[in-house]
Amino acid sequence: MTNFGFNIKKIRESKGLSLSDVEEKLGITKGLISRYENNLVDPSLSTAVKFAEFYSVSLDYLVSPK
Repeated sequence: MTNFGFNIKKIRESKGLSLSDVEEKLGITKGLISRYENNLVDPSLSTAVKFAEFYSVSLDYLVSPK
């Protein structure tokens, strides 16, 4: 999911959310969210779905090239 991190960071920033905001809502640590956003680790499918639901976008959108 090489574009996943770029896409979730872009959405988070466009919504004016901090890492702390996302951490609070999804129950995922800021450190792990940062690693996802920097494409250092790939999320599990269930975690990717959590992000898609939280940001109200499709999973296809999150993994698509931009």
